[in-house]
Amino acid sequence: MIVVDTEGLGAYDEDENHDSKIFLLALLLSSLLIYNSVGTIDENALNSLSLVINLAKKIQLKKSPGQEETQDDIDQLATMFPQFLWVLRDFALKLVDLDGTPLTPK
Repeated sequence: MIVVDTEGLGAYDEDENHDSKIFLLALLLSSLLIYNSVGTIDENALNSLSLVINLAKKIQLKKSPGQEETQDDIDQLATMFPQFLWVLRDFALKLVDLDGTPLTPK
């Protein structure tokens, strides 16, 4: 097993092109991709995840001119992608019912 830890997306001193290169390299080398985010799932987290999804869509099998993509091609490409795990850290959720009564035991 080899573990590769890359820098996060959206670094202040780098552009989106840099993020794309780092992510694509990690995607192509991985069998499990762990997406680590801090805090709640908000618009910023979803925007970062959409970058990941859009970059993954750019990966294609090279076809000869005139050949159309078939379902078998799509299935073959799907087997090459790593499994995806989204890890939330520093996330707190208060479990309460509609009246505000805590759902967790004391």
